[in-house]
Amino acid sequence: MTRALTCVPLFLIATVANAHTTAADQYWSHPGNAHSSTSGCGTPHTAGYHYRDSHGNFSIVSGNLTRYYSVQVPQDYDATTQYPLIVDYHGNTDTSTQQRNNSLYFQYTNDYLVVYPQGYDRHWEGPKYAVPGVDDLQFTTDLLPHIKSKYCIDDNRIYASGKSNGGGFVDTLACSDHGDSFAAFAMASAALYTDLSLESCSKKRAILESHGDIDTVVAYAGRNCSAPDLSNATLASCTSSGSEPDIDQWVSWWGQRDCGPDAKPIYATSETGYNINTYSCGSWADVVVHYEVFNLGHCWPSANGNNTDALTQSASQNCSGDRVLDYTPVVLDFFSRWTLESAP
Repeated sequence: MTRALTCVPLFLIATVANAHTTAADQYWSHPGNAHSSTSGCGTPHTAGYHYRDSHGNFSIVSGNLTRYYSVQVPQDYDATTQYPLIVDYHGNTDTSTQQRNNSLYFQYTNDYLVVYPQGYDRHWEGPKYAVPGVDDLQFTTDLLPHIKSKYCIDDNRIYASGKSNGGGFVDTLACSDHGDSFAAFAMASAALYTDLSLESCSKKRAILESHGDIDTVVAYAGRNCSAPDLSNATLASCTSSGSEPDIDQWVSWWGQRDCGPDAKPIYATSETGYNINTYSCGSWADVVVHYEVFNLGHCWPSANGNNTDALTQSASQNCSGDRVLDYTPVVLDFFSRWTLESAP
């Protein structure tokens, strides 16, 4: 069954566009996906945060490597109820626990089971600094049935989220067949090393991203490593990481992928502290949503300034202090509107 977001302070996203009846409608269609229970239903679990060495061996073998993950089991976990699943990916050099304390899903809802995979050598595939030969797409594909064999999961409501390198990997996942089990994808300060043109991805997905306009780690304007006369700092980033797209252009690519080449964005200009850019077509209202957050650096936005980024990022990123945008409720609201049956 689908659980209601009873504990989420739902946040109203930008004005929803009316359904369009243009030629762009050819870009929205989705085959039916069966809603089925998973074999983990019936197995009891203690609520709370469970991770390797503390609560057991939370690992699987994928690509001949032992890969680890941690799990947030919701309060009052009911082994007979199918829970939506979020797979949440950490940033470069971070850990699954740091991402758990960054997105802070457990502070907002008891209606999701959240899994936090650990990147091999604390990276995800995509950038040049990632460990060669490590297949994180396959790791994700191997992880899902493993989780569903242990927990009661609604396989019609599986979602991916991530920050920075983890956010970029969520985009890589969205552009891959390995992402076909996911209903929607959410990112913060995404480092988009594998999505550098409209043609680099042929999938249609429900996409949400937030990005600070003073991000000095993943610049809002992107990084073109093929450009002439690059600065020494840019050359160093190109050598270690790679090119990244302009964020506004990348958002427009997703709008076109979902809604066709004539897709037009709707801008919300009345919000204080950020701009909202959305795309809608046919029955897909706000299928692509983007938040450009003013005076914010490389952060998962937190209204209370109490997440990992606010407590550990340098002052130049401006992650601490009260924020206008509290991003986690926005993500949960976005996820609540999509299932495999309703999503692109």
